[in-house]
Amino acid sequence: MSRLTSAFSPIHNIKHLLSRPSANFSVIDGFRALSMMMILVFHSFTIYVVMNPSLELNQVIEEGGYLWSWIWNSDKSVDVFFVISGFLITGILLRQIDKLGHVKMGNFYARRFLRLSPVYYFVIMLYWVLLGQMESSHTENLWANVLYVNNFIDYDSQAMNWTWTLAIEEQFYLLFPILLMGLMKHTGNPLRWMWVLFAFSFFVRWWVMWTDDWIFNTPQSVLAVDREFHAHHFSVLYDNLYTRFGALLAGCIAGYYYQYHRRELTAFFSSTGGKVFAWGNFVVLMALMIFPMISVRFDDYATLNVVYQVASRNIFSIAISVLIIASLEKGALSTGLNFLLGNRFWYPLAQLSYSMYLVHVVAISVVCSIVLAEIKVNAALYVHWSTYEIVGVVFAASAFATIFVAVVIYLLIERPIMNLRR
Repeated sequence: MSRLTSAFSPIHNIKHLLSRPSANFSVIDGFRALSMMMILVFHSFTIYVVMNPSLELNQVIEEGGYLWSWIWNSDKSVDVFFVISGFLITGILLRQIDKLGHVKMGNFYARRFLRLSPVYYFVIMLYWVLLGQMESSHTENLWANVLYVNNFIDYDSQAMNWTWTLAIEEQFYLLFPILLMGLMKHTGNPLRWMWVLFAFSFFVRWWVMWTDDWIFNTPQSVLAVDREFHAHHFSVLYDNLYTRFGALLAGCIAGYYYQYHRRELTAFFSSTGGKVFAWGNFVVLMALMIFPMISVRFDDYATLNVVYQVASRNIFSIAISVLIIASLEKGALSTGLNFLLGNRFWYPLAQLSYSMYLVHVVAISVVCSIVLAEIKVNAALYVHWSTYEIVGVVFAASAFATIFVAVVIYLLIERPIMNLRR
């Protein structure tokens, strides 16, 4: 009984939320928290524009130019989540293999289920209760969310269509331990085969595009103006494990290097070549965040459109993986990353990121409804406000609401279950 009481103790759980354990990868906490905030920015813009019939997303994109192009690339923050998951899960599995000679599959699956499902199922229940009467909510398909197969359903028919990421992660957790055990037992060089599979992920994305004329021959700017194409693109290329496993594998590869090649990594990143390599990946990361491929300015570059969609996410994921490892070594880049992302400020947001992700779309939608109603009633007051200024307000209010709800869910459900599963 005392263990149960302790698990649900608000004071105990607030301490967990605010106090970062010394063993934590501080930069990973920063990456996770920053990525969640960038997803909030991305969805604040897209949801506001979708809910505002007087706006066209492509016009908003062109209005922002290169200065705000990072917003439209912030959907890559999901790939950061995938990289982190791959990195941490690989470490857990390899340490267990080193200790026991195998993975305790039942224990691993149970712990993953308990980590993701209680909060998720609670939010699913709330979604069904609050939005069950709305046809557009597609609550008749919530069974797919419960089973983590909602990404198998067409985008336009998905319930909670932002939770496709959870389906991909759970499917990956189901398959990767088996794959890793097979590579460890039956190959002389598991790392080489992981690289082969990572290279194969490029081919898969190219093949999916090449066999779909609509996606292969359509510039990305159409995603911003054609809802039917956006739904098709999402269902075919965007939310499937077989088109997104590259990011997860990038994290797994980094986790393998960190587990078994720490000495070599230290020597490499201490060398001039290693420092140039790390900085090069930082430059690539920044370039991919700034490059506005969704802009109409690139509509005539058909080959670039294909290459970008085939390769950009995987290259981005490798860059994130390199920076995670580089941050654990010494050097100017590591010092900068630890100063910016290793700050304790990020830790509570990193802890809340899962609950925040689950509820943020609903919070943004509510805030957008309130803001649009206010603008309609007092249009004269906002006539000189730009779309970017209005969405800045939407983001700030949505972030506050999302964090508030996430704190409640974390203290009452997420953290107590984590305490009990130990």
